[in-house]
Amino acid sequence: MTSGWVFDIYPLNNKMIIWIKQENGNTVRLEDKGWSHSIYVVLDSYTDLLKSIQKDESIRSIIKECQFTSSCYERIIDATKSSVLKLTLLDPTKALTLAGKIETLESSKFGKYRIYNVDLLPTQSYLYEHNIFPLALCKVDNHFSKLRWLNKDSVWSADYKIPDFKTISLTLNLRKEAKIPRYTDKIDSISIRQIGEEEQKEEELCEIQSESEVQVLQELIKTIKKIDPDFVFTEDGDSFTFPCLIYRSEKNNIDLVLGREPTIPLKKPVKQGTSYFSYGRTYFKPAAINLLGRIHIDKDNSFIYNDSGLQGLYEVARACRMPLHTAARASIGKCLSSLQFYYATQKGILIPWKPVIAEHFKTLGDLLIADRGGFIFEPEIGVHEQVAEFDFVSLYPNIMLKKNLSAETVNCDCCCHPRSKLRVPELNYNICQKRIGIIPTSLKIVLEKRAIYKHLLKSEDIDPKLRRIIYDLRQTSLKWILVTSFGYLGFNNAKFGRIDAHIAVCAFDRQTLLHAAKIAERCGYRVLHGIVDSIWIKKKKNEAEDDDKTVEDIQNYLKLKESIEQQTGFKISFEGTYKWLAFIHSKANDILPVPNCYFGVFEDGNLKTRGTEARRHDTPPLFSRCQNEILEVMAAGGNTVNEVKALMASVNDIFQKYAAVLKERRMPIEELIFTKRLSKNSGEYQNRDTMENSVLHFLESEGKYLKAGEILKYVITNYYSRQKRSPDNNRAIPIELIDNNNNNNNMYDIRRYTELLAKTCNSVTEPFDYTPREEQNYTTIRLLIIDK
Repeated sequence: MTSGWVFDIYPLNNKMIIWIKQENGNTVRLEDKGWSHSIYVVLDSYTDLLKSIQKDESIRSIIKECQFTSSCYERIIDATKSSVLKLTLLDPTKALTLAGKIETLESSKFGKYRIYNVDLLPTQSYLYEHNIFPLALCKVDNHFSKLRWLNKDSVWSADYKIPDFKTISLTLNLRKEAKIPRYTDKIDSISIRQIGEEEQKEEELCEIQSESEVQVLQELIKTIKKIDPDFVFTEDGDSFTFPCLIYRSEKNNIDLVLGREPTIPLKKPVKQGTSYFSYGRTYFKPAAINLLGRIHIDKDNSFIYNDSGLQGLYEVARACRMPLHTAARASIGKCLSSLQFYYATQKGILIPWKPVIAEHFKTLGDLLIADRGGFIFEPEIGVHEQVAEFDFVSLYPNIMLKKNLSAETVNCDCCCHPRSKLRVPELNYNICQKRIGIIPTSLKIVLEKRAIYKHLLKSEDIDPKLRRIIYDLRQTSLKWILVTSFGYLGFNNAKFGRIDAHIAVCAFDRQTLLHAAKIAERCGYRVLHGIVDSIWIKKKKNEAEDDDKTVEDIQNYLKLKESIEQQTGFKISFEGTYKWLAFIHSKANDILPVPNCYFGVFEDGNLKTRGTEARRHDTPPLFSRCQNEILEVMAAGGNTVNEVKALMASVNDIFQKYAAVLKERRMPIEELIFTKRLSKNSGEYQNRDTMENSVLHFLESEGKYLKAGEILKYVITNYYSRQKRSPDNNRAIPIELIDNNNNNNNMYDIRRYTELLAKTCNSVTEPFDYTPREEQNYTTIRLLIIDK
């Protein structure tokens, strides 16, 4: 009997390998030879398929067992179970291969074979079937090469214990033959550092260095084996560090064994990576490099870790039942899918390889009503005083949970009677009253656990440091699953998504926000702005009333909060009262408001900004710092609009300070870096005159070609260059080509950066009728920024 935490899990040949982290710090390897992955096939007549399987040697060679079962629901909308063909694999990693062969059989026509559980990872399937999860505290008994699991943990637990892990970071240093590092460059040294408990403090363990590259690689293998780390962190491990190490090892005929499997060296991934489109942006995900028995985390390829640290990763891996190395690289949508797959598996619902549930038929009139999204009260442009903000708590996920909105519950066949009580507003769709949908079932654990963590954050009995580094990170990671849940419900490739459920959520949202606005108006407030799940209101004042805020105002807001919650059925939080709040107009049109762009300061002095340059990821640090410094001065010294206007001289001083540092070339180059996520591959852009294409052309000349979704970083050097099409055009330079040994402060374009700095400042001062003025006259142009 082995006791400990489930650490790593992966299929190897015809068995599942599980690593257990024990209380004493040891890591134990277990094998489950009695389990294998299965896929399911459904069709009207199985005769042709069974004959084809008997004839096709390539199919028979990967099938362990073939049997019929009647224990599954074929589709999520089915009310009765179906008879399906279960194909058990000899090698659990061959599911996609088998499905492809079945689809291409001679007797196959489009849609004839409906195949399920194909892209369900074997590791996930194993976790689901045994009802365990990563970092679950378990007891395991090896019974005739088949593992028996006793789970002593609960995925619902919020105070679970995590074992002590050994964590290191690894950095590769090359003898570069060109400006950009390449696989052909020989290894100069490898730095290994130990990471402390707070994941920020690093202490150098060793520097592996030698004139012989063979000795460096051999010493790396020995050092990793000696340290025996559980987590290995890199900055670009998937995209460069480990692929380069693999390449250099192959060149030197060395088996690069860095995992805990002593006979399995690292190999070059079959795929180089993939570009994908999500929420209006293109992303690139390099192929994962896994160290079997250890967890490799590439900081450049892990949204969860970068946003929520290891604690957030632990929480997502546990809740969504995904291996740690998979969760570290997965998109939030993939994590949410895993959570849905688990509950579908528990209910006996098969997971479609290719979603087939179609949208219900709608007339043009139905579409006009249905396809309206969330409700928006356009903001009143300008600066407003004494504004209160209310935000519904996880409104869309709570609508899905409380209203039982899911692909199989909206317009279900079993509750379609005209007198059905549960109806979608405006659309009159019926909602199932006989079963709870997969979507609300999956969201329940995320909503309830996040509420528990947020409650623990407010507890005075818990150490503040503990609250910050554990509970806050865990609730943040769960927040992203909730944020994604609504969009994924309408995603055409989501396994359990359906547009009818998606638009039903919007209908309930419109009803809820409008109801909240009417309640506020009845209580004597005016709605200044409202968007999806947030509303900003201001008290309607008579001429005889003064503008002083009193304790009575706060009490009235709290009463309004209770009234909205009681009448709408959804929790809403009173965020506070702003001293002043600015709603910004569009840069293209002065009379057009921007719903998601505003900034203001609460009564307690805390700033809140949305949509400003400082909030954007592509803004150079210089602009963000300058804008934030201006906002802090305005927040600290201005309780009213007039008081803020009186601070504009101080604001201008801040602008002039940063402008002077730019002109004197004292600004570090790191403060001036722009970032852009590419929407296409390097050579696919039509217009070569843009700043970004100038940089891409520069990189191409050095042999580096970026893929769609990768990040481009550059510094502007000569923005107004007229030779835009020249191959020697140096309008901007990518950071990869900046020589760190030279003085780089002479390369940036003072004029362009000063212009952009002024525009960044104007964004937050313009609502107060002021724009900073640049006093320096240039030979060719004067900044068109003057006092109004």
